[in-house]
Amino acid sequence: MPGTKESTSTARRIEIVEIATSLFLENGFAGTSMSAVANACGVTKASLYHHFPGKDDLFAACITRGYASALDDLEALVETSELKPIEKLERAISTLYDSIVASPVGRMSPLIAEVSRTFPSVAQAFHQDYLIPQQALLGRILDEGTDTGQLRHLDREVFFHIVFGPIVTLSLSREMFATFDDLDEHFPVERLKEGHSELIATWLRGVE
Repeated sequence: MPGTKESTSTARRIEIVEIATSLFLENGFAGTSMSAVANACGVTKASLYHHFPGKDDLFAACITRGYASALDDLEALVETSELKPIEKLERAISTLYDSIVASPVGRMSPLIAEVSRTFPSVAQAFHQDYLIPQQALLGRILDEGTDTGQLRHLDREVFFHIVFGPIVTLSLSREMFATFDDLDEHFPVERLKEGHSELIATWLRGVE
């Protein structure tokens, strides 16, 4: 059965976002025009503007959709009863490394910082659609641990910064030095992820 007009439009938006993400990564925000995106997608500029009123809207869609799967994974971790809170947090940290450091959209961290100065709506979309829900999910895992006495009580904002800070810094550093032949020697993702997770687990287990 042919898809509905709405489902066809949604599929086209997803396709545009995926292609645009590749172009933004390759050419940067300033170096990616709406004409280039339209040509790569095989659509007219008018059709592209029908889906996305401006380049900032398209860029915001790229980053929020790109991180959506990470939110789904975190939601599943919160809901499962098969893991202890500390195990949930360890897996949550792994999910964050995968989405912020290892995924294509994660590599857009420097672009997000650059674009948000000119287009505050991009920063707002990223904050509202990704960071706030993500922090809320991590907070629920932390609450489960403190309520059951398995984890220590912590300042929520300090906790978020200690979790996110090293991951974002690693993402930015790897993009800054992306041309290094020995990039993985300078910034070994797996080893740093394991060390980060271990430190947080040790800190959180210090039940008062």
